[in-house]
Amino acid sequence: MTRETDRRARDTARAKGQEIIDGLRELAEALEAGEPLGRRFTVRTYRIAPPPEYRGADVRRVRGLMSLSQAAFAAFLGVDRSTVRSWEQGLRPPSPVSCRLMSEIESDPPHWRRRLADCLAGAEPEEVPAVDEDKPKQRRTKAAGEVG
Repeated sequence: MTRETDRRARDTARAKGQEIIDGLRELAEALEAGEPLGRRFTVRTYRIAPPPEYRGADVRRVRGLMSLSQAAFAAFLGVDRSTVRSWEQGLRPPSPVSCRLMSEIESDPPHWRRRLADCLAGAEPEEVPAVDEDKPKQRRTKAAGEVG
């Protein structure tokens, strides 16, 4: 950056900072005076519809849209694999935020497949859950004297 560019950036930052401070002072004055905020400020109220409810078959359908195992779908949603399993078995419903995300996935599966690919871009192969992880794992019993 040139000195002139640096100076302009600092001046712009100062002006924006002062604009924020002035706005906060104006808000404080209105609040202290008990004045309705809509009289001085633009006030908007939005009603956002709640997310749709998802049951077991719905969760499986959305997971299928992504072609993911329970483990991979859980990792993508940021929940534990057992959580996805309990949703799919109908033991408990998904949280509202999970329902919202699944609704978004359903609205544009190709977009979310691209997002998933972006998430996997830097992953090592062993970090990515395999598709066959939906199958129960067999436990190996330890031999006598085996540590670990």
